[in-house]
Amino acid sequence: MFPPAGPSHPWRGRAPPMFPYPPPPPSYAAFMAPFAGPPGLPPPYAAFPYFGAVRHPATYVQAVVQLQSVTAANFDAELDLVAALLPRHPYVVVDTEYPGTVHRPPAGARDADLSPDERYALVRANVDELPIVQLGLTLCDAHGNLPVVVNYETGHHVERAWEFNFSDFDINRHRHAAPSVEFLRSQGIDFDRARECGISSAAFKDKLAGILSAAGGNELTWVAFGGAYDLAYLVKMLGDGQPLPETRAEFMARVRALLGGRVFDAKYMAENCGRGDLRGVGLKSVAANLGVLRPIVEPPCLAGPKSLTACRIHTVMRLHILSQDDVAAYEGLIDGLQ
Repeated sequence: MFPPAGPSHPWRGRAPPMFPYPPPPPSYAAFMAPFAGPPGLPPPYAAFPYFGAVRHPATYVQAVVQLQSVTAANFDAELDLVAALLPRHPYVVVDTEYPGTVHRPPAGARDADLSPDERYALVRANVDELPIVQLGLTLCDAHGNLPVVVNYETGHHVERAWEFNFSDFDINRHRHAAPSVEFLRSQGIDFDRARECGISSAAFKDKLAGILSAAGGNELTWVAFGGAYDLAYLVKMLGDGQPLPETRAEFMARVRALLGGRVFDAKYMAENCGRGDLRGVGLKSVAANLGVLRPIVEPPCLAGPKSLTACRIHTVMRLHILSQDDVAAYEGLIDGLQ
């Protein structure tokens, strides 16, 4: 996703910049149509390539995944591309970054000690107060294939995922958790530049709501990994920033009303599928234990790469670990809210 940092590379020893890709040139619209597959590479797989929890064969060839950074300069074009790709790639996998949590469990209590209603109350309090920083978005089809498009800089065919950077959070004005903000900085986020160049959540909402209306939301499948906050921020944005519903039941009803379709949490699926090596571990460990392919160069721990990994995890769970009936039983079950 990001070029390796060689001895003379300006990123060596630190995270790559927040916006690694320039805005698209005016001619970008000419490259927006999806392609069946890159020349010289295998056609889209009939099923997502999965080799179990082992190193994949050295002869396996995978299209390059381009993580497209999205700011105010290119979000219209990128969301138009997303809209064009949705009919063939109706699985929408999301991840969010936000400035930590300022509302926490009572002293001495852990999240695991709280009831689902109490955990939702914390999610609601934090999301209502804190602006979103990033949204990662990965699309795929029923077989786990990502969309293949033309890279407007090189002309090469690449798989595409997105990382939307928002301008709402003002580090000098909004409450935040300092360790979380410092971690995001260490991964390459420039909060001052985000204020200048990022997307307003209001503008994003207007565009996304139109896309979902045109796409027919009932045909989509939404996926997250540990998705309580991810879904809550989507609901907040699509709900014009209004406070989240007071109860879990009302929240899930709002999720379905605004997003439509089906909703899955890949973390909840992994935690409850019966495999001990998938319980109580995070995104990277679940991916490793499932044998999910990882990039050679480890990307920053931000919303775009995390949504891509969550997409891979969900695909493996759906196609290789669980039966079709088992998968259906997980619809609407969100980790931490059950």
